[in-house]
Amino acid sequence: MNRIASSQTQASFPALTYIGIDGVLVRFADRVTEQGNRAALAFHTHMSHAGIEGVLESAPSLIAVYLRLDISGDVSAIVQKVREALTARDWFSEPATEGRLWTIPCCFDGPQLAEAADLAGVSEQAAIKELTQAQVRVLTIGFAPGQPYLGNLPEHWNLPRMSGIAPNVPACALVVAVRQLIIFANAAPTGWRHIGTTGFQDFQRERAEPFAFRAGDLVQFSKVGRGEMDALILREDGLGGAICEALT
Repeated sequence: MNRIASSQTQASFPALTYIGIDGVLVRFADRVTEQGNRAALAFHTHMSHAGIEGVLESAPSLIAVYLRLDISGDVSAIVQKVREALTARDWFSEPATEGRLWTIPCCFDGPQLAEAADLAGVSEQAAIKELTQAQVRVLTIGFAPGQPYLGNLPEHWNLPRMSGIAPNVPACALVVAVRQLIIFANAAPTGWRHIGTTGFQDFQRERAEPFAFRAGDLVQFSKVGRGEMDALILREDGLGGAICEALT
């Protein structure tokens, strides 16, 4: 069996690093950027359909793609094919992959909304206006089944995580930090600030597509009141009144 050895990260991007005994990580940036995220998603899409022998799995993150390799084969030859795919075209100039726009009702009643707005340097009303006017993109899905990382918001929303942990933020909550929004898939502790409530379930096992979001989807939130949100939460489809439109 071939064992993959350690390798230094390349000085420029994309950079390929060996991970463990059966994987490589291809990074497109050293911090979250729109360009790096688009490149990572484009390369992941390509590797998922390229049918390169020896590449068993492709998994994207915010700015990188993890490739799991078949170590029963010639690992050096597999990695060479990956490198050839990397240099075949300019992944940073690939067009955006979004094909759908989600409009999701949200009641901005979270306990940390005022704190988040203050840190962003705006009033609560201005914060809600900004967050409902922005179209954010599903940068990646992770941490919990179907859970999206949505971004990027303007720079003044580059909020640090809280110094403590909120012990139990509910499923479907909208939270904010580091220029990103998340709709919680499950109730969980978090250091992100809870700013709103949705009825949107990121994951439902019985749906035709259990994960509602796809990486690259666009998302826009619409403001609703508490009474309307209570009614939307009761809908059987688990989408909380969300509308999904194909973009052409």
